[in-house]
Amino acid sequence: MAQSNPIMVNPGAADPLAQLRDIHLPAPIEAWPPAPGWIVLAILALLFATAAIVFLYGRWRRNQYRREGLQALERLRAQYEASGQDQADQYTYLVQCENLLKRVALTRYPRNLVANITGEAWVQFLDHTSGTDEFRMGAGQALIQGCYEPAPRFEIEDLHQLARHWIKHHGEAK
Repeated sequence: MAQSNPIMVNPGAADPLAQLRDIHLPAPIEAWPPAPGWIVLAILALLFATAAIVFLYGRWRRNQYRREGLQALERLRAQYEASGQDQADQYTYLVQCENLLKRVALTRYPRNLVANITGEAWVQFLDHTSGTDEFRMGAGQALIQGCYEPAPRFEIEDLHQLARHWIKHHGEAK
């Protein structure tokens, strides 16, 4: 008796693997509309960017007087350097520098606090608002009595740098 093979292939039958269907891939994921989380994230990013722009623009506008004060101070310096740089020119620079500092202070601080102070009280105010003691102890001493002396003695460069520092940094939290 012939032994039968348990796996018999019918030679006339088609290949069983050929009868299988091909793999069906899912449709590609669409980019639009995005998931709700992305929409929320985009709205938050837009709100943050808008708030940052509004904040920075407001800060830029609030500091306009500082930029104008620094420009005026540089013009004073240029006028002094273009002149003969004698005692009269030094006196003129001192008076105009003090007037400029007063105008800048009146822009930032209440009028009743700034308008009437002079001499020692004025330089104390400048020191207090800038967090230094350079007006009372350094180059700023010329502002105490210098406008009332016929020939004040001070270093223009030191006073100029001190005034520049005050205009840039007064009233900032230390």
